Amino acid sequence: MRPFLITLLLPGILFLPPTLSAAEVVPWLYEVAVPVDNQSDAERSRASGLGLLKLLTRLTGLTSVPRTPEVVAALDQSDRYYNEFRFARVEEPRSAAGSESAAEPGLPTASSIRLELVIQFDPEPVQALIRSAGLPIWRAQREQVLVWVVVADDAGRQIVGAASDLPLVQGLNQRARDRGLPLTLPLLDLEDQLNVDPAAVWGRLSQVIDPASRRYGADVLLLGRISPDGAGSWLSDWEFWVDGVVVPFNIENVDLKAHGIDAVDVLANELSARRAVHGRQAGQIQLAVSGVRTPADYGALLSYMKSLEFVQNVGVTGMRDGRIWMLVDTPAEPARLLATFERDGQLYDDQLALLDNADLRLVWRGGD
Repeated sequence: MRPFLITLLLPGILFLPPTLSAAEVVPWLYEVAVPVDNQSDAERSRASGLGLLKLLTRLTGLTSVPRTPEVVAALDQSDRYYNEFRFARVEEPRSAAGSESAAEPGLPTASSIRLELVIQFDPEPVQALIRSAGLPIWRAQREQVLVWVVVADDAGRQIVGAASDLPLVQGLNQRARDRGLPLTLPLLDLEDQLNVDPAAVWGRLSQVIDPASRRYGADVLLLGRISPDGAGSWLSDWEFWVDGVVVPFNIENVDLKAHGIDAVDVLANELSARRAVHGRQAGQIQLAVSGVRTPADYGALLSYMKSLEFVQNVGVTGMRDGRIWMLVDTPAEPARLLATFERDGQLYDDQLALLDNADLRLVWRGGD
């Protein structure tokens, strides 16, 4: 069943302050693993095309990547887009009973061994492909997601931790990797046990959950409640907290692993819709930046601007009124660009500046 999604504005709820932690570059974003049958060149060629497609899903936020002529050509010549590969044997857990039971969520697991092709793609040609195909660009710098989820069964309500062997955890971790989301479950060590109990997570008590989440450096919280429906299936209701809103949704499925997969998909779709820059023709945005006091500030500002995947060119046009004036070629609209600057904690809107000929009036804080 498809998740039901709605966004609620709840100004009274407590959220993790945006200055508490900053999104970080996902170090494994350009590394993709694809199952293979053998180590032949033909199998590697087939798998690398699938790997490139998976990577495009990560980088664009699109679950279905349009087969533009540029994408089709790239999939046929995927070896041009990676610079390293290796084969690895991976142990994969599987249910000993072959299926999941609503009455027995903790079934013992066995494992199997599968062969994978692990590919390290080159960011520069892949980003060029995305631009030429007119696809959205979702930055490699992404929010840290912390998952608080409670499963209710005959034994009572239990918080699911990182060490849990529930198929739910496998679904969450696997799909988060597929979608390029850095996702964590709580350790449930002594500190967590003292500060958070299942009732607080079930009741979504922000005054308990927010403080307990700070140790994990979370930017986004995903909260879930899962229980059997009495007919052999599972019901789950979820919500995530992002940008000062609560986004709730529901899932029904007999497969507990699928609940984790679907929950991550809903979250990734929402985050990419909020963060990705859509693939339109690049335009020029004029910036007037104050607060650049030293050569080091100037160098850091230019390095930061050039690090943004959706910035194609940066030109400094001069310095006047105590500000650096820049022209930026980007498909991003000014509002999306400003939101990115402020989330990164580098540049902020200069609300006191009266400069009619600048698209964005900014204050550099990157050196603070």
